Amino acid sequence: MTTVSWRTPQKNTDRAALDAFKCAERVPPSRKAPSWELEVEKYFHGQVWADTNRSRSLDQRFRVAEDVEGIAAAYTHARAAGLHPELSVPADTICRYMVMLGIAIRYRHQSGKFADEVLLNALYDIQDREAGQPEIVVFAKVHRHNQPSQKMLGRAGFEEDIPGTSASPLAWWSLILQT
Repeated sequence: MTTVSWRTPQKNTDRAALDAFKCAERVPPSRKAPSWELEVEKYFHGQVWADTNRSRSLDQRFRVAEDVEGIAAAYTHARAAGLHPELSVPADTICRYMVMLGIAIRYRHQSGKFADEVLLNALYDIQDREAGQPEIVVFAKVHRHNQPSQKMLGRAGFEEDIPGTSASPLAWWSLILQT
């Protein structure tokens, strides 16, 4: 298990650390990171603050893991404001949405071990936020070409509900948490 400390970041003290957070790995031959990785990195470099404030009514949570080198991972999750029209859950079921999850480049290529720890932390945080609920449905959207994230979700028990397509590249995944 990787030694990190988890906490809720503060905008006035953590902006520089988040700006230094690198989770988009540049790969040859183009030396560009995949578009979905760049989107996640951009989100944590600036959009996360406004998004978390805007989604306060949805109980959005923003958490970071730190190690001796800085931010090792970050994620946000919130109550689902709306679902894909092809998805249905019982009316009284609590649904949460994994908004973003990023893993620092230095923790890549380790068979997903650290990514699994980060996702598990997020799922426990979701259970804590929804204490007393018998069941929580957690949704995640993942780009159809993002194999590492799809594998991470699969290892955690998520199932792909709606596959991504060339017209709509984000696939919808879900997991039912029994509390």
